[in-house]
Amino acid sequence: MSALNLKIAQHFLQEEPAGAARLLSLQTPDIAAELLKTLPNEVALNVLKVMQPRSAAEILITQTDVDIARWLGKMKLADIAAILRHLQEEELARFLNLISVRRQTLCKMLISYPDYTVGAWVETDVLILEETMTVEESLLRLKKRDYIGFALVYVVNQHRHVVGQLSLTHLLRKAPQQKIADLMDTHVASLSGYTELHSALKSPVWAQQDQVAVANRSGDFIGVLPHYRVRSALGRMDETQDKPSESLDLLDAYTSSFASMLDTLVPVKVKGK
Repeated sequence: MSALNLKIAQHFLQEEPAGAARLLSLQTPDIAAELLKTLPNEVALNVLKVMQPRSAAEILITQTDVDIARWLGKMKLADIAAILRHLQEEELARFLNLISVRRQTLCKMLISYPDYTVGAWVETDVLILEETMTVEESLLRLKKRDYIGFALVYVVNQHRHVVGQLSLTHLLRKAPQQKIADLMDTHVASLSGYTELHSALKSPVWAQQDQVAVANRSGDFIGVLPHYRVRSALGRMDETQDKPSESLDLLDAYTSSFASMLDTLVPVKVKGK
């Protein structure tokens, strides 16, 4: 295939990841995987993230441990957990061994929730503060590593129950020795991890904010659910969903080159064999 067609097909993958994901899911897993390998890592990940989890799992199991670890290392835990649900026990153990012990524990927690509940889709890699901390201690924790950024930061007590929240910008403006307990808002909206996604979407909490704390049955904080994640999860739950591309003209223009690229990856059968 010409370099021009290759570039057109790759541009389609970059600009229309959802449409590309649907087309890739119709191919054999090894062919789809070979195509993804021709892309920059970030572009390939964007396609995998919007692909139906079952199709993504079928593609990933054809890959080497090195490639699987590379892709999983860049994915959010909720996306990884959605894929892990579709693996057999042996493959599940293989995938879990390719991520850190901490991420393994969190993935197992997410998998323990049915995929139609919010507990399966929470963001777990978030900054959490204890009510006994000072502003200075909180900022030191923030600097230790990268967290998924949210406007509100949740505060927990010694039992890991949410007791307050405050905005990160508010925190940055305060004196180092001020206590978090004196700064936080104690009126915190939360959802149970077993709340069904459709019910969560209708929750009145979204009228005031675009994120909500999620707790398990014991009241322990397990993560943050952003509003966009609810809609995304509901979309991925519908296996029969066939949403048209937002850029139909672009899709029509690229489909031919995209199909041509896939054809070049299909092994040629030799006569008599």
